[in-house]
Amino acid sequence: MSKFLALLLTLLPVAAGADGLPSAPYIEVSGHGELHVAPDLAYVNLTLEKTSMDAKAARADVESRAAKVIALARRLGIAEKDIKAPAVTVYPQYEWHQTPSGDGKQVLVGQHVTRSISLTLRDLSRYGALADGLFAAGVTRLDNVVPDRGDRDQLQLQALAQAVQDAHGKAEALAAAAGVTLGAVYRISEQEGSRGPRPMMMAAARSAGGQEPEFLSGEIEIDADVAAYYLIGH
Repeated sequence: MSKFLALLLTLLPVAAGADGLPSAPYIEVSGHGELHVAPDLAYVNLTLEKTSMDAKAARADVESRAAKVIALARRLGIAEKDIKAPAVTVYPQYEWHQTPSGDGKQVLVGQHVTRSISLTLRDLSRYGALADGLFAAGVTRLDNVVPDRGDRDQLQLQALAQAVQDAHGKAEALAAAAGVTLGAVYRISEQEGSRGPRPMMMAAARSAGGQEPEFLSGEIEIDADVAAYYLIGH
């Protein structure tokens, strides 16, 4: 093969097969990147609910407690944009009752009124005051507290860059072990499900002395995964 023809072949685009993979020899690798960082905010999700045969009274009860929660959030300096409090939902609630004859039937036990509220707490030192205030306001259920970072998008890009570097290092190692030359990247893609922070340790507990609940956030993990296909060089 002439040098001109060899050069021409390296410049031609590599055709893809029916499965989207390159028709030329290639190396397939995956890469992973992760960062461990301290959170600087938390998403607090809670629910207020009441069941009563008097739907109007149940709604008034839920709305009254919701107003206390929103007022508490404002007192703690939570911005309006960080308070999400959609309208209440009302639906009939039934229970299965056994009849004397041994049969069962659905019995209306009342109208169930629910209102969910989501808060973004950007000053974690206020978590104790928030938790105490929420239960004092009559919160029915504190669904979850999710630690996060305000600059998560930028950190996610850093984790993604680490994943690409990891994949490249693996491809180089495989090529060297096989005695071939690593060619250009044919395709690289981010894997679904790798986005989002994961708490490595998170707790909210009251001390034995009865002090405010303490937010023990530990660290959160922000990770990314990629799949990469490298052509094998000529």
